[in-house]
Amino acid sequence: MPLKPVQTAVSVQPQAPAAPTVIPEQPPHHILFLTNLPEETNEMMLAMLFNQFPGYKEVRLVPGRHDIAFVEFENEVQAGVAKDTLQSFKLTPTHPMKISFAKK
Repeated sequence: MPLKPVQTAVSVQPQAPAAPTVIPEQPPHHILFLTNLPEETNEMMLAMLFNQFPGYKEVRLVPGRHDIAFVEFENEVQAGVAKDTLQSFKLTPTHPMKISFAKK
């Protein structure tokens, strides 16, 4: 008498793809935090980009870190306009700038 193959039911639960790491959005602030900046970024380059927006005050680079900077505006509404307008702006073809409100 031939043996019959034994069938077992294995329930495989589909897993949701892992969500990409997302930096939680900070509440509005008059200072913007820039990331993903190319190595050649300098203060003048960022100042020329952001000074076209009303309320621009200054750019601050972080010593020892070429990839991040802060940009200060007179108020959070003016900072928000610059943030929304320049989000993902490419300073170089491979570096879309990421802009968020700085932590209070």
